[in-house]
Amino acid sequence: MERANHSAAGRCSAAIVGALLLSSCALPGPKEIEARALQAGPAAGASERPAIRSAQLRAAVGDGDYAFIEEVSRIESAVARRPLIGGNRVRLLKDGPETHRAQLEAIARARHHIHLDVYLLTDDELGQRYAELLTRKARAGVKVRLIVDGLGGMGAGEAYRRRLQEAGVEIREFHSVSPLKDPRVWRMTRRNHRKILVVDGRSAFTGGINITDDYSGSPSASGSRLSGSSGGSSGSRSAHGWRDTQVGIEGPAVAEFQRLFLYWWGELGGQQQDPPKSLFPGIERSGDQYVRVVVDQGEDLLDNLLAPADGAWKSLSGKQQDEARIYASYLTAIGKARQRVWITQAYFAPNEAFVAALEDAARRGVDVRLLMPGESDVTLLMHAARSHYQRLLDAGIRLYEYQDTVLHAKTAVIDGVWSTVGSANLDYRSFILNDEANAIIIGRDFGRQMEGMFEQDLKSAKAIDPQAWSERPWTQRVKERGAAAIKWAL
Repeated sequence: MERANHSAAGRCSAAIVGALLLSSCALPGPKEIEARALQAGPAAGASERPAIRSAQLRAAVGDGDYAFIEEVSRIESAVARRPLIGGNRVRLLKDGPETHRAQLEAIARARHHIHLDVYLLTDDELGQRYAELLTRKARAGVKVRLIVDGLGGMGAGEAYRRRLQEAGVEIREFHSVSPLKDPRVWRMTRRNHRKILVVDGRSAFTGGINITDDYSGSPSASGSRLSGSSGGSSGSRSAHGWRDTQVGIEGPAVAEFQRLFLYWWGELGGQQQDPPKSLFPGIERSGDQYVRVVVDQGEDLLDNLLAPADGAWKSLSGKQQDEARIYASYLTAIGKARQRVWITQAYFAPNEAFVAALEDAARRGVDVRLLMPGESDVTLLMHAARSHYQRLLDAGIRLYEYQDTVLHAKTAVIDGVWSTVGSANLDYRSFILNDEANAIIIGRDFGRQMEGMFEQDLKSAKAIDPQAWSERPWTQRVKERGAAAIKWAL
């Protein structure tokens, strides 16, 4: 369902977008990223205090992994332009029922404000539960602000939004696809793909989980179901909910999510204002995890082409080289990994540099494993991912396909201490076109939970046998090549 919306947008402008992508500068490789970071230096306000890094950060990851984190963090600080913030408690939330239960409970406790930024919002049973609670809180005097994507939010129509607004909920739409609201329909190539919730400036949530009945149940037949929900929507072929991941965060890093939400809110309103201090309550240390929020602002490719300011080619090149921050964070951690690179990815259609980084890691003895969908809501992207399998298998990388239901998670854990959970896929759309947000969590305790979740997921996955894969039918190879040829438009 999510990618079906993406693909609809991509098909409308596939030829133009493809020409721009294929004729523009390539996304940088690990060495280029590191060179750029050394040249730029840490962003103002983004460098970590040495005393914290050498003591508390070392305690969070252990002496054996401190050198790895030190090196990765130095580059990320310059590339991501966001600080690494300590003192947080990060809760790993697996699948829809656990995530929506936690988010709805946080909303119910809200006393001052609720800031919700979501890609898919639908007027189904789960969407109605959010609407009911948001309207109740707004009528009780809580300030409720909602950012919804113009394409992903089409499932929450005018009646749904009017109900919210009449209760006092403020709504701002990102890139409407209605020509009556915005005649620049070519802007549909860029989407707001983030999923972020901030409540009272004290708790934040982010990850890959949308507000749709695809997430009413957990993947396993014995898994939980969100109380009050009757089942999944027609967007999934499985009777069970999609497999996905979210995180809940308490501690000083919540202020980063708050600042970013307010910046995006101001951009959509056409005016930036200094936020009141009440939106940033003093937050004491809540745990031992370090969090960096890495965000990407998508590129309006067709906007640049049709109404260029300094030239579309220059703008596109600047985006790719300087602002593909989530991509750069992944490549940095993979390039420095010494032990394990375990990635769970819903839509794996990366560029050459990313595939080469995985190969290099495997060939220097790193345990590289990729978990990808065996069932997808966008079959073409599943075939695009499979187009890389032979090359990855030849490098000694272990591949798995999840079998229970649609896999929609976008997570990774590297060396057991560097983890990421967020909205960004490993494809051109997330690298270049979409607005995305990922949380990077540094800490051994959280990394252990991530590895445990990955190992549990493998129990519901099929390992790809190298010999059997090399003997797959020619019809499968044709599908892979076809999907690989157009993966930039998916």
